[in-house]
Amino acid sequence: TTTTPTSVRSNVPSTRVLHAINPIVSAILRSPLQGILSGSLLLLTFTGRRTGKAYTIPVGYTRDGETLVLFTDRAWRTNLRGRDGAPVTVRLQGRRRTGRGELIADPAAVVATVERLITRYGSKSAGRRVGLTLDAKAPPSHGQLATAMEGHVLIALTLD
Repeated sequence: TTTTPTSVRSNVPSTRVLHAINPIVSAILRSPLQGILSGSLLLLTFTGRRTGKAYTIPVGYTRDGETLVLFTDRAWRTNLRGRDGAPVTVRLQGRRRTGRGELIADPAAVVATVERLITRYGSKSAGRRVGLTLDAKAPPSHGQLATAMEGHVLIALTLD
């Protein structure tokens, strides 16, 4: 049996791989070498809702006007729930900034943002920014994107 290649698939590393590389990526983002990664990665610090503990993780981001957007399907996202979002600190391009992170779980809003990024950056670049591998020859359909983004949320970061 042969399978037809899909034009949309996740390129996010497994949790095991992320746990192994996150300390290295975090160290680079805190160092004078941060410039090699800081165009697409930042350090996000938030407070655990139940534990009250501060967590810092490297995440990919994209600028969308004055907002930084990122996509995730990881459990940490629930710490950003709330009517007004949650306070966050980011280390962005070598600078510490404060702001608010708003979790947007509406699938239509998530897919609409992905489609807007594809229009702005093209399939290949937008795919990297979102965590998808997109076939550059055939733009993904709305349905393909909706399927690929199932379980993902959009985090909108507004910095002070």
